[in-house]
Amino acid sequence: MNDMTVGGLIRRLQRWPEEALCCGTFWLADDFLALDETLTPEEIACAMDIATDRHDASVGFNWDHLAAAIAEMKGED
Repeated sequence: MNDMTVGGLIRRLQRWPEEALCCGTFWLADDFLALDETLTPEEIACAMDIATDRHDASVGFNWDHLAAAIAEMKGED
């Protein structure tokens, strides 16, 4: 499982020079909780990992993508 923390994101970004151009989205645990307030920190980390693994650049990260990751994590897909 990836390190789904701000620190982990910073470490992944450090693979490139600071002046490298980039764009992206940034989702936090609160975003997952907005979809399902019953999630534990461990479940959120798992859903984040699934969302990252299943990312399709044609679709991107959006509310539906996060909801699908939560459903898969819960075995509801």
